[in-house]
Amino acid sequence: MSNSVRNLPFSKLLNTRDLGGLPAMGGKHIKPQTFLRAASLYQLPPTDGDKLVRECKVAYDIDLRIEKELSRQPDTPLPGVDYRHYQLREDVMEYFPNVPSMPQMYLNMVSKENSLGALRNIFRLFFDEVAPGEKAALFHCSEGKDRTGIVAALLEDLLGVPRDIILEDYILSNEAFDKRNQRYYRATRLVMRKKRADAFRKTYEADQSMLLDMFDFVEKNYGSTENFFLEALGFTQEEIDAFRDKVLA
Repeated sequence: MSNSVRNLPFSKLLNTRDLGGLPAMGGKHIKPQTFLRAASLYQLPPTDGDKLVRECKVAYDIDLRIEKELSRQPDTPLPGVDYRHYQLREDVMEYFPNVPSMPQMYLNMVSKENSLGALRNIFRLFFDEVAPGEKAALFHCSEGKDRTGIVAALLEDLLGVPRDIILEDYILSNEAFDKRNQRYYRATRLVMRKKRADAFRKTYEADQSMLLDMFDFVEKNYGSTENFFLEALGFTQEEIDAFRDKVLA
């Protein structure tokens, strides 16, 4: 695993990584204290909040969760940090009993108009308001795995991070929840056959096949992640180039 892909130590905040230092296009790297990914900020201890603000320079808390998640486990407010809520996917239980599979939800997040609207808002903030080393953006969902993983992967791919490093960053989420995931699997094996229990893992583990399928969808429909930003999200080439200049060194 790459030395530049690692979880940061916090007392409670799980699955937290600064994307700074990841190799990008042109032999450059993502600047540190620019983009952080994490799990829920619910009941965040003051020490963790202070570390995010003082050491990581977090100025924006971008919450990707649905309304029900927000009401049950709201983010802990951080002094001086601008909270933004951009719901990245629909409430899948509204489709019960025809709830989409996890792989389908990944594709929905880069094809459904409500999700595309959220991505436009998220990246507009990244493009216009983030300032490396001064005003970093932290984005998160409940576990920092799926919705957060998609935002991170699109961001990294746009900046030219090698695909193998993107996948390393993505599957590192399993490390933060390893013990819990093992308990989940043992529990499902008590009530499911192995083949079904293995398939159910996609709901609680980061599975790189789903992220690769998402990239395949983007490339088949737009040709590249850059074209996805141009055609689906409505950014201009000049904006993309200026963004890369701002966040890479």
